[in-house]
Amino acid sequence: MKAIRLFGPCDARLVDAEKPSNNADEALIQVKCCVLCGSDVHQWDGRRYHGPYPYTFGHETSGIVAEVGENVRGLAVGDRLTWYLAHGSLAEYFVIRPSELALGRIADHLSWEEGANLQLLCAVLRGVANADPGPGQRALVLGCGAVGLTAMQGALAMGVEEVVAADPIPFRRQMALSLGASHVLDPGQDGWHEQAGEFDLVFDCVDEDRSPQGDTLDLALGLVKPLGCCVIIGLSSRRRWLDTSRIVNRGLRLIGAHHAHLARARALMALACQWAADGTIRVSDYVTHRFPIEQTQQALELAASQAEGVLKVAITVAADE
Repeated sequence: MKAIRLFGPCDARLVDAEKPSNNADEALIQVKCCVLCGSDVHQWDGRRYHGPYPYTFGHETSGIVAEVGENVRGLAVGDRLTWYLAHGSLAEYFVIRPSELALGRIADHLSWEEGANLQLLCAVLRGVANADPGPGQRALVLGCGAVGLTAMQGALAMGVEEVVAADPIPFRRQMALSLGASHVLDPGQDGWHEQAGEFDLVFDCVDEDRSPQGDTLDLALGLVKPLGCCVIIGLSSRRRWLDTSRIVNRGLRLIGAHHAHLARARALMALACQWAADGTIRVSDYVTHRFPIEQTQQALELAASQAEGVLKVAITVAADE
């Protein structure tokens, strides 16, 4: 089967690998689509992975059940699935162990790309839920990549009254407006934070902080109301520098996004599937560029560029027959 392996920093190659087989507790998935995550890019370019090589990556994936082990319950051949969380799925076939994952059933009217983005939606909803969002609150989202756009939509779906979004890239600010932001800010502009007002919640969804004004999160903490909350969702590859006095003096909660026991992850995956299916949260516009699996190296190069007009890059692994 076709599969992608990393052989070193910035070196992704297509290889001919042995098709995996599933045991009684597993299911074999024919992979349809794998959408590149920022963490995939960090592994590819060496910021978050340093060997050993070769290495298989990819986790924002959708596919169809090809085989079901005799001990697996609730799955049938032909089911359309995504899952949270298992790495190494950028290949034509991938084995999952359903008892250890949060499975998401992809509605028939959703594309394989939308299905792959459900994994992202599940992951981000955990972080949003950690902030205890609710009516009457005002939130700031830092970074309008797919993570930030999802946090913004998730906060609104959970009852937040208003969300302001900040990103230095004009295309992404426009995306935020189209998906529900009340207004947007450019952190590349002098004094951007001085015109923002105060917030009950801040969601930090920054990958690489490019603001010349200092650490965006550090500045944003000064905008959080006393006893407010900041959730760090983005996986920055660099150290962040914060003035902790802002946290102490205002009694702020600073928490991470990604810890959740399996039962909670499954509940959030079910919610993600429901909201994507009924249109509460839109993920259909996230993928801006598409490549076949044979061109994964080029896809990674584009995703790493964060160029104007690039949001999510999708790899088509198996085309519909």
